[in-house]
Amino acid sequence: MSQIIKTLKITIESIIVFILLSIFSLNLLAKENDSKFRQVEATGRAILIDDNIEISRKRALEDALYIAALKGGANVNGFSAISANTVMNDQAIITAAYKVIDFKILKETQDKEYLSIRISAIVGGDLSSKNCKVRPINISLFQGHYSFGSDVPSSLARKMSSWFNDFYEIISNTSNVSALDFRNSSIDEVIKSNKNSAFDYTALTNGIPYIHGGDYSLVPSLILTKNYSKNNIFSNFIVKISFKIYKGSDFKLMPIKTFNFPIKYNIDSKFQFLKNVSTLNINSVDIMLKEHLKTVTNSFFEDLYCRPLEGKLSMLNGELTVDLGSKQGLKEKQIGLVRGIKIKNSMLSNSAVVLHAESIGENNSKLLPLNDNVKLDILDNLIVEFVE
Repeated sequence: MSQIIKTLKITIESIIVFILLSIFSLNLLAKENDSKFRQVEATGRAILIDDNIEISRKRALEDALYIAALKGGANVNGFSAISANTVMNDQAIITAAYKVIDFKILKETQDKEYLSIRISAIVGGDLSSKNCKVRPINISLFQGHYSFGSDVPSSLARKMSSWFNDFYEIISNTSNVSALDFRNSSIDEVIKSNKNSAFDYTALTNGIPYIHGGDYSLVPSLILTKNYSKNNIFSNFIVKISFKIYKGSDFKLMPIKTFNFPIKYNIDSKFQFLKNVSTLNINSVDIMLKEHLKTVTNSFFEDLYCRPLEGKLSMLNGELTVDLGSKQGLKEKQIGLVRGIKIKNSMLSNSAVVLHAESIGENNSKLLPLNDNVKLDILDNLIVEFVE
């Protein structure tokens, strides 16, 4: 009996191990894969065919591209079949986890038997993935507004001006945010100055600011109204907090972010005594609203961190420049992608051109394409999206 139990135990263990190893999938990524895009070098080799060197060159380039993709990261999937604690079959499949976005040939060599090609390549994954990394945010705060309904208690209405000013201060004091205070200036005047050169002179002489590419303009607002929800014994009010945000020097309006702060002010009763004893202390409302303003402001800027750093390309004295620099968090050798351009390539059918920052200024930088065959003038006035 003990021998049967022992045999049964070994069989069960073998089945469990077999199941676990059958569904085993190991995602083996490069140790330096802290960012989604990497620049790597790889060398491919192929047997030299005397009659058709182009075939040898193509195969060597294919080999180099495959090795470059593997350097970005690899997926190793495998399974084993085990019987009586003995491995009967062991299989492993290795595939590149990332793909080659762009490349250029650095060197080609030949010997008696082989042709070798060395390339520099950019490997990465999903081009649309978010890069939620903290970087400097430069923002200009313009004239916003606050309002309250006629049915709002005077104790709350009198606090609106103070809350509105606190809103500006909370935004200005947020970490990693450099804010310029233009709360007495209308953003409409700045937008007009950007479109109308006649208005532009008057606006500039009156101190209207210039907004750099990659920077933001913000118009905040607070609106206090009564909440007429049914079946509620409390007299409720709602503070609607809005962030109206514009991006870059062309003032592209982004989706408006709104947050609501509910206030259960007092019991909705015909008896004045019940109203008085149940009325929420205004200092408590003040503290809670300020904390809520800090929370939603942090949430608002976290959303900006997840948006890609984008800039407009320009040709200046034969060089390719972008209206971004160190103030916007651009780093030397950082990779940028220009989408929607078909580049004729012997191996890749790309729809993106890879650029990298060669020299960084405060608000302006010089870029170079990875592929030397890319003509710079086709990139003029296009948008480059930088990745981490």
